[in-house]
Amino acid sequence: MSQGDLPAIHGSEWRAKAPLTFTQPLLADAARTEVLRFVAQRHDGHLFLVANVWDVLAENEPAQFEGESWHTFTTRFIEAVHRGLQAQIKAKMGQDEGVEVIPRRTMDAFLDRRAQHFLVDLRLTFRRLAHYMAVGIGQRLEWQRMMTRTRKLDAHLKTIYTDGMATPDGGMFGGKGFRSTWQEGVVAVATALQRQPDAPRDALPGKGYDGDLIAPMIRDIGLGLAMGDTPLDVMAANLGKAGSNQNGGWDNAGGRDLHVGAWHVGVLPPTAPLPIASVTMTGLAFAAWRQNLERFHVACIGEGASSSGEFWEAMNLAGARGLPICYILQNNQIALDTPPAKQSGVEVWADKAVAMGFPAWTIDGSDPAAWHASAAVAREFAMEGGGPTLIHVETMRGCGHAHHHDDLYLGNASGTPPGYVDRELLSYWEAKDPIPTHRQLLLDLGVDEVALTNMEDEEQALVDQALKDVTEMPWPEPETVTKGVTTLNDAETHQQRFERLQNPFEGSDSPAPMGLGETSLEYVEAGGWTYARAIQQAMADIATRHGDQCVFIGEDMEVAGAFGMNMALKNAGHADKLVDMPLCEAVIVHTGTGAALSGMRPMVEIQFGGFAALGYNALINNAAMLRWRWGADCPMTIRVPLGAKTRSGPFHANMIESWFANDPGMVVIAPGCPQDAYDLLMEAAELNDPVIMLEHIGLYGLGGGLTGWGQNINQKVDTAPVKKAIEDGQRHKIGKAAVIRGGRDLTLVTWGSMIHIAKQAADVLSDEGIEVEIIDLRTLLPFDAQTCIDSVTRTGRLVILQEGQWNGGLGHTLQSRILESSFYSLEAAPVVIGAIDTPVPFSPPLEDFTVPSLDHVIEVVRFSAQS
Repeated sequence: MSQGDLPAIHGSEWRAKAPLTFTQPLLADAARTEVLRFVAQRHDGHLFLVANVWDVLAENEPAQFEGESWHTFTTRFIEAVHRGLQAQIKAKMGQDEGVEVIPRRTMDAFLDRRAQHFLVDLRLTFRRLAHYMAVGIGQRLEWQRMMTRTRKLDAHLKTIYTDGMATPDGGMFGGKGFRSTWQEGVVAVATALQRQPDAPRDALPGKGYDGDLIAPMIRDIGLGLAMGDTPLDVMAANLGKAGSNQNGGWDNAGGRDLHVGAWHVGVLPPTAPLPIASVTMTGLAFAAWRQNLERFHVACIGEGASSSGEFWEAMNLAGARGLPICYILQNNQIALDTPPAKQSGVEVWADKAVAMGFPAWTIDGSDPAAWHASAAVAREFAMEGGGPTLIHVETMRGCGHAHHHDDLYLGNASGTPPGYVDRELLSYWEAKDPIPTHRQLLLDLGVDEVALTNMEDEEQALVDQALKDVTEMPWPEPETVTKGVTTLNDAETHQQRFERLQNPFEGSDSPAPMGLGETSLEYVEAGGWTYARAIQQAMADIATRHGDQCVFIGEDMEVAGAFGMNMALKNAGHADKLVDMPLCEAVIVHTGTGAALSGMRPMVEIQFGGFAALGYNALINNAAMLRWRWGADCPMTIRVPLGAKTRSGPFHANMIESWFANDPGMVVIAPGCPQDAYDLLMEAAELNDPVIMLEHIGLYGLGGGLTGWGQNINQKVDTAPVKKAIEDGQRHKIGKAAVIRGGRDLTLVTWGSMIHIAKQAADVLSDEGIEVEIIDLRTLLPFDAQTCIDSVTRTGRLVILQEGQWNGGLGHTLQSRILESSFYSLEAAPVVIGAIDTPVPFSPPLEDFTVPSLDHVIEVVRFSAQS
């Protein structure tokens, strides 16, 4: 696309390929009502035209349609509407066709694009009616069974919550659940999808499971059941029992999360914050688009959660790229305690898709067939290149937000609390309860009462057995919670920490790895790589190694990337792996997460450190938790350029490593030299965890090959060792600190840009007889404590040098851990050197004043060594 191109109208060329077989005729009058109902919802300005065209064409049609005749009529009708639109423009606006409606868009071009959107909507409406009329009795019986299963399961979960189950500590625990009362019709979405309910328990998308994917909301349990989840799995998750699949991938280690999912049958576990699942599913749809997979995606959202910016970001990306996904927005009349009118000013919730350029419509959530028909046409449309859709479902939650909320919402039988629900609204939707109303429809269609009663008995027996099984299921052993934080580390237990205090001498007796003044940090004047070149070469080598499984996503990627970092990829023939994303850091990270869950190895770029705040939810509440929650691999690398001495001021230069110290699940690396930048990025791309690479812009060498400090740090980079380690399945540097200068009198722990300041300071102090041992952490989280402890045990002194602000900096956490095992070796008070506690300023003298200077580091280290 060129810069001046307009957005693609995805689906403008879509046509239903063949008629469907109706199970009963479609009455022409009923069809007219449904078509006009949709036009009134979405395109009321065309209501008169559509009604007139219908009335003219219907004169020559029978009073009812079969599949073939409806298919033919659809084509004739839409062609007639199109001619009518063109005629209206010619008759009323012919002389103004060339007028610019907005700059560079003439009246005729503008109205033609509007017409294309309208005609797409009409085609989908007609096809949706066809899918509705093609519903068979077998599908309806399945819906009734699944709705019944959901309702009976919910009743047990409410009883468990009320009565509780005995816990090992002698207490009672009822778990937490979100009932689906009156929203059970969502089960019918599943019959429109490609399912594989018998997939093995260890299946993954593309590896044992080849069906469509869904992201249900917390109360869409029925949809998960219809995809292949089981009542026992739902109960185990709601109670936190050992057999729950929220187990980090470890047997009998369940109970880590209450959210219900079944990834082996395509059910993505929901999250809180709520929009995360929708955005992650958008990332999975992105992966299907990139990988050319025949896979459809459904993302459910409530009217409250649809207010979130991340949900808008998801729709924005889907609309821009035409992704194969359907968003189902359920307005259940309340978001916890906030009514819809206080959530949004939209007239109809389907309006939310209009700004994103894709079709939407509204259905009655009490009609399972409407759910099915909508999902069926959305899938057909997406799989044939039409792009995303949104289904707005009007429904009502006939219960509290969760079990504990029932009394506040509905009221207690005692009258205290009285409840605040709108009783008239409640009565309206109670009369539309899909389970009894659809049951009656089945009877009207000739289904035997005995058959329905037998089915209901079977479902009661099924959930009763699940209740028995979950009651007998053990609680998880407490220590299992520590397993699988990342592939590099488990968490420590309280006892392990206490034992460390009891045995404080953990230093090694092994000799120092380097002699006094010896260093591995060597620079070259000619023939070496800059820090930026090392990163560029690593990206190119990663792209070559992983091929189409690798994708590079971020802002401004396809031309050159920030700082021109993507030029090497383009020169190496990997331009097709670069994807421009909307300027939405959250959706960039979530998309990478979804792509990783789809088996890809995405590399995500956040242009500047401060901008990572916009993706923080995506990093911490999504990517970082996936392995620990349910054992999912998330092989995603997030590159974050940042750092001072770039004269880029606040928002761009922030040092952000401490942001992630209190939220386990991320691996954070901070290479300080070209060799480590290459090696660590290569290894990061192999790790099945989300890895944040903090790469210092001031080290790139953008100033004629020199750093922001005016120093040449170029190196001859040897690419062979890390490649061999990767081929051998071994760890090379990631997760390991390194002594980069031998010393005797003091240990200086640092990382990133500060390793060069540290080396300069050590060289100066060496002339004074003070020998400093420098440790480059390289991996900040989880960090290699032992290498630091061994060094402090030898030297007796500890200084930690960080570029980030002193207060709340990572250095204090590092210091605490090191001292727990080396305190009695100290001969002086430990020190943390950091930037002063202001945002990073723009003006050169101000920025230079805030960042630890060489003179300041020398002064502090000298004082510590002489104390």
